[in-house]
Amino acid sequence: MILTKKIILSCFLFMFYLCFAQNKKPNLLILIGDDHGVYHSQPYGYKGVKTPNIQKLSDEGMQFNQAYVASPACGPSRAALFTGLMPYNNGIVGNHETQLKPGVTSLIPHLLSQGYNVVFQGKVAHGKLKHYQGYVPNEVKILDRGPRNDIKLAVLENYLKNRKSKAPIALFVGFTDTHRPYPSLSKTKVKPQDVTINKRIYTTPEATLEMSRYIQAVENLDKKFGNAVNLAAKYLKKDNTLTMYTSDHGMAWPFGKWSLYETGIRCPLIISWPGKIKAKTTTNAIISWVDILPTIIDITDGETPQNIDGKSFSKVLYGKTNQHRKVIYATHKGDTEMNVYPIRSVRVGSWKYIRNLYPEFAYTTHTDVLSKVKPNKKGKPENSAPHWESYIEAAKTDPAAADFLKDYHSNPAEELYNLEKDPLEQNNLAEQPEYSKELKSLRKMISKRMIEVNDDESLSGPPKLLKDFSILESKVIK
Repeated sequence: MILTKKIILSCFLFMFYLCFAQNKKPNLLILIGDDHGVYHSQPYGYKGVKTPNIQKLSDEGMQFNQAYVASPACGPSRAALFTGLMPYNNGIVGNHETQLKPGVTSLIPHLLSQGYNVVFQGKVAHGKLKHYQGYVPNEVKILDRGPRNDIKLAVLENYLKNRKSKAPIALFVGFTDTHRPYPSLSKTKVKPQDVTINKRIYTTPEATLEMSRYIQAVENLDKKFGNAVNLAAKYLKKDNTLTMYTSDHGMAWPFGKWSLYETGIRCPLIISWPGKIKAKTTTNAIISWVDILPTIIDITDGETPQNIDGKSFSKVLYGKTNQHRKVIYATHKGDTEMNVYPIRSVRVGSWKYIRNLYPEFAYTTHTDVLSKVKPNKKGKPENSAPHWESYIEAAKTDPAAADFLKDYHSNPAEELYNLEKDPLEQNNLAEQPEYSKELKSLRKMISKRMIEVNDDESLSGPPKLLKDFSILESKVIK
């Protein structure tokens, strides 16, 4: 009888401890943008956009200035996030690929095992539900999504308001505003004269107009972002909630999405946690998207898996160090029959090396290809850039426009940049003898890495060859 009472008391104390421990674990609010370029918000220095809510998060926490995604396409980028593995290690390398490698598992169960309710709202994983069940367990609560897979604020509030569980919540919210198509001109309040386009991209009046639509999309995202943060604060204890904002890769503009330039793979990353992360801090620690979930698991006292590429940067969050990674890798394959242009890159310190596996291919993406598609009743395809024809027209008479198109569509086998001196990667140093040491070192690193991950250099679909590419055959571009 006494032994039975002791067992019952022990069980009660254990359950009490478990309940207490769960209540002490922070709620997690992870907000993810779609195609939101790193430079296009107030915290990251863009003066032509109003993003007060993202700025507020930066003021309340830590801003990362050197965060990178694993791939500049939605599918492999998000698969890397949820597995903690780089594309060739998890099996999802090209966009719209859905099959993880045998033995690869999601990191989400490491949150579930700690008692977290894991909830998705909006575009968090990539594709339809049946496509991402490989890394999104059935235990994840997936709320009804709005048009274009965006958030439904009313649905989110209804869930939070009526949630019976006292368990901590890991709420992932995805926004699609900055994914094409951008708001129509009739719904764009941002004025063209107030926007800027980085100097590597040729500027036409049509391009400036299109940029104003994109900036309007950023401001729309910021408003929804603020609504989601305020809603979470209404139902969750703010002083026990970690809030994070990031984006899956760069914007769908030249040298952005689908490229391994900085504007393609660098991403915003801002994290706030009252009492734990010092407010108004910035860090130059180099972070990869594969590090995000291992960090979350670590700071919530879970057990971080050992055999993954990701590693916790909790010491950076707690202000104990301003360093994390010394080397960052990235991979691009293609998107079925689109964007077929395999690229690999590595960054060490201020040096960046890019290998274009098939330089005989024409670099071409949804952005330029779909701009030529005749509109149907619903308009042009969502990824098309309506201003693209203005570049082609300008190239007939302006050598600068022609040079821009050539820069966009064709690349040498190797590229080498000093990011400190050349942040827009315009001055390729690969053929300059004085940088042969850096070139050989980074070339060797990429070759070794490709062997280590069994990189098969495969294509996602049929490529377009430069020799057959009509734009490069014009009299202007030679």
